[in-house]
Amino acid sequence: MRSRKRSPIPALIRSLFAESETVTSGEVAAAAGITRQAALYHLVALVEAGELRREGRGRGARYRRDVDLSLAYPLEGLGEDRVWHEVEGRTPELADVAENVRSILRFAFTEMLNNAIDHSGGSRASVLVWARDPVAFEVVDDGVGVFAHVQRRFGLESPLDSIAELAKGKRTTDPARHTGEGIFFTSKVVDRFQLEGNRVRWVVDNVLGDQSVGGSPIRSGTRVRCEVDRSTRRTTREVFDRFSSKDTYEFSRSRIDVRLYDLGDRLISRSEAKRLTEGLDRFEEVILDFSGVEEVGQGFVDELFRVWGGRHPGTRLHTVNMTSAVEFVVERGLP
Repeated sequence: MRSRKRSPIPALIRSLFAESETVTSGEVAAAAGITRQAALYHLVALVEAGELRREGRGRGARYRRDVDLSLAYPLEGLGEDRVWHEVEGRTPELADVAENVRSILRFAFTEMLNNAIDHSGGSRASVLVWARDPVAFEVVDDGVGVFAHVQRRFGLESPLDSIAELAKGKRTTDPARHTGEGIFFTSKVVDRFQLEGNRVRWVVDNVLGDQSVGGSPIRSGTRVRCEVDRSTRRTTREVFDRFSSKDTYEFSRSRIDVRLYDLGDRLISRSEAKRLTEGLDRFEEVILDFSGVEEVGQGFVDELFRVWGGRHPGTRLHTVNMTSAVEFVVERGLP
């Protein structure tokens, strides 16, 4: 599942624009801890992809975002559907995208802007659109930051813990108005999903079947970026069906990347298992993906499968991508 890795440097470069309109190769090198030559390689790649524009030459060259559309709105009273119609009307390059791509973009854009409107606690949001290939958009708000917001709502230890909660689905800070499905399904339906705030970055790459967690220079507010390849054959219906009951079409399945519950590769304690299972009883079926996990402890396995599983017979737990060592411990611990 993770045999190929996408470089985190382009994501870091995009984050730097939260604090400056332009960046240099030296600034990228310092932020990423790489050489100027390596930083230049990534900057040139983004220029060639049409995402950045170079100004000047040599060491004095600066790089600016080359967007097709940039808009800003006050959040109070804003309607996400109205903004989407404005985006479509002002980016004629989107007229020729396939209907499945248009459906993905419409769903992801309106969900992410609605999150900014209802949850951010901010006053303004900016929208950036690149109508190239991939088609990409960003929604940036000036609120408290998505990870800090979720951390406070669920009493988590750190903003990093928020990622694991958001990745489950059906976890919302406003249950009266939201089901908690927006970020979950958006992260699954687009080709590449990037969510940042509170110095944390979460990236989901559905092309490579990979995801990563890292640091971000963004201190406050939230920046979400979604990319969709024009040639993608993915559809919103396909993704919804994958996580829904065939009989009722209710969101009844989830897939959990177990590695998100520990930044290393070992899950030992009962407390880690308790954190993983929080809220999973809302689902009929949960796939636990152990990719990248090299070791599990007996306490973790016992708490997960015997204790929690015994208390929640209505939720079926399935495991995938276990190493032989992990599989041995899990099988020994199964009730």
